[in-house]
Amino acid sequence: MFKVSVIIPVYNAAAYLVESVESAVNLEEVGEVILIEDKSPDNALEICLKLAEENKKVKVLQHPNGENRGAGASRNLGIINAKYEFISFLDADDWYLKNRFHASKKILMNSSDIDGVYGATAFYSEYQKEIIKERLTALRKIVAPEDLLFNLLMTAPGNFHTNAITVRKKLFDKIGLFSTTLKLHQDTHMWLRMAYAGRLVPESLNEPIAVRRMHEDNRIANKSIESRQQFFKETYEWFKNKNDVDKRALKIIANRYFFSYSSSNKLNSLKLFTKEILSQPKLLLKLI
Repeated sequence: MFKVSVIIPVYNAAAYLVESVESAVNLEEVGEVILIEDKSPDNALEICLKLAEENKKVKVLQHPNGENRGAGASRNLGIINAKYEFISFLDADDWYLKNRFHASKKILMNSSDIDGVYGATAFYSEYQKEIIKERLTALRKIVAPEDLLFNLLMTAPGNFHTNAITVRKKLFDKIGLFSTTLKLHQDTHMWLRMAYAGRLVPESLNEPIAVRRMHEDNRIANKSIESRQQFFKETYEWFKNKNDVDKRALKIIANRYFFSYSSSNKLNSLKLFTKEILSQPKLLLKLI
C-alpha cells in the first residue's frame, strides 16, 4: 500500500495554512500530515490544533519547550516521527494539486531500486491572483540518476522544489537529516546529498504537481554572502571525503567553496585552499 507522510513546517503562515493542509489530507495517498509548529508569531498553533481536531490524519508537533528551531530542524522532527514508508514535504503557504502522487505512486511501487521521484511546481502570484503554469520550477530535461548531482550543481538545467519530491524514508538512514546549522539553503543541501546517495528519477517535468505561492511575507530578502559561504562550506565538508563522487561535481563544489570568499578577500580564499590541500594531499588528485 502506498501511503505518504506529508511534513509541513509551520512558521508565519497562518493565513494560508488551512488551504495547504486541506490540499494534502484530501488526497487518498496521504496517510498523515505532520504539522511542526515552530513558535510561529501568529495564531498558527491554534489553527494547527483545530485542524488536528477536525481530521485524524493531522498531527501537531512542537520542539522541546515550544522553541523556534528553523525549517531544517522542523522537517527533521517530522521525519523522525513519520510512520509511513514514503515522505514528502509541503511549505505551509503552498499547496498540492490533485495529481500530486499519481506518477510517483506508480514509479515507487513498481521499482524498488528507485529512492525518490521529483516533479514540477507551478507559481502562484498573489498580485495577479492566478497560477502561472508557464513558470515552472523543474528540471528542463530528463536526467539519469547518476548525472543528477552534476546537473543540480550546474543550475542551468533547472532544479526541483521542496513541494515536488517524494522519497523513501529509509534514504535518510544513508544520508542523515536536514542541516540545522544552515539558516538558508537546507533544502538544496539535502537534494544534493540525495542525488549522490540515492536514485532519484523524474515524473512529468511539464505538468505541475504542486503550487508555490509568492507573496510579500515569504520573500527572503537577506540572502547574504555569509549564508552562501556557509552553504558552500557545509556542502564541501560533506562531499570531500566521498571517494565515488562524480569528479565534475566535486570540482564545482570545491570551486564554489574556496572562491566564495574571493570577492571579498582573495588572500583568505587562497589561504583556505592551500591549507585544505596541505592537510589532504589526495584531495588535489580528485580536483585535477
